[in-house]
Amino acid sequence: MKKTVDYKKNSNKILLKDRLDRKFYIEAKPNELFSSILNRNHIPLDAVIVRRNGEVIDDWLMRYSPKDNYIIEMVRAYHLPDFLSLLRLWDTNIYQQPIKADDQAYYTRRHFLHDSQNGDYKSTQSTFNKQDFVAYIENLFADGVKRETLIDENEHISLAISGGRDSLALGYLLNNTKESLPSFSVTSIHVSTFSKEKETSFAAEIAQKFGYSHRNISDSEVRNVFNFKIPTYEVMEKVKYDYNKAYSIGTAHAIMRGVVEYYSKVNGINKIAFGLMCEDIVTSILKSKFIGSPFLGPFKRKWGEFELIYPLWSITKKELTLYLEAIVPEHNTQGSPTQFDRGALDRDIYYLLADTLTTIFPGSAYQLFKGHQKETEYHNISLDYKQCENCQSTFNDSYKVDSNMHVDDSLCDLCKLLEKMNLIK
Repeated sequence: MKKTVDYKKNSNKILLKDRLDRKFYIEAKPNELFSSILNRNHIPLDAVIVRRNGEVIDDWLMRYSPKDNYIIEMVRAYHLPDFLSLLRLWDTNIYQQPIKADDQAYYTRRHFLHDSQNGDYKSTQSTFNKQDFVAYIENLFADGVKRETLIDENEHISLAISGGRDSLALGYLLNNTKESLPSFSVTSIHVSTFSKEKETSFAAEIAQKFGYSHRNISDSEVRNVFNFKIPTYEVMEKVKYDYNKAYSIGTAHAIMRGVVEYYSKVNGINKIAFGLMCEDIVTSILKSKFIGSPFLGPFKRKWGEFELIYPLWSITKKELTLYLEAIVPEHNTQGSPTQFDRGALDRDIYYLLADTLTTIFPGSAYQLFKGHQKETEYHNISLDYKQCENCQSTFNDSYKVDSNMHVDDSLCDLCKLLEKMNLIK
């Protein structure tokens, strides 16, 4: 988009007027839905009204016709064009500064930082070449671990490693920054039931490379932990087809967490590191706000007799991907998700919200984390943790179970479901 006042009538340009009476023109295609035009230009639907030949039209249903004259009017007095230009979502001459192109540039990290002196935010950005980016991510990781005291001196931790990008990156970062962290040892635990052969191989490979004690949990061991009557894969098939994708991915994650807990306890370990990165935690917080289910964190949480830590909290998925690409591109391969790792619509909604929030408010996750931490520390009721009599995993009943399920305080939600389906002994 370019700021101008010299377009001819019917040139497939639509006039947008902000509350300062400034004029901008945006591109339109014949027969294109106005909702598409607005979305494509990052204009919130609730921020504007659209007039056709002077009359208000429904901007969700109506389409653009070059035969008519259209004006998009802002209904709220904030500087949307300035803000979108600052974020480079619009191409205007507002906030446009000379950009120095650098052939060696690998990544630019952007932030809106609060200025305590004037109460406003300022935009900052830092650009890195590949070598500097690797050093930056490793420093960011180590600082995040130390700042939130995620690892104590001489501690033995379990690393839940799926063999996907996130857990592999966590394995590399723990090793590559160990000189900057308190001394610790690692037992990596991999549940092969839900992983592809390549992911299982990757998990074992980095454990051997870094001297991590490694456990590859077989399906028979998973079945023993949960007392399944049938193979785990068949259990998942039944859950998938009897319920929906949300149950399927939730069941897979609950089984993996329960198994990691079980074998951590076998090894006498009470601290477990999971590969939840920045957007994972943002989506968990957003979902907790929308549905009223507590998420304690965001950096670490007490979970019964365990402490769960999320050392990747300060790093985004994109940054993790770029980090692996820079140091071990052969491990930066991740195929399509398995049929049990495809979430329902709610998962898509929350991740889209998280990614969009990061785009329009760079660095917002850190403020969200700190605000959520303060809120949970001062206002949350302490939760009563229990141990499932079937799988021995930790759970709490702080939210109501489905009214169609019989209430049994001795079983976790997953085992209640599996018992209802007659899948456990």
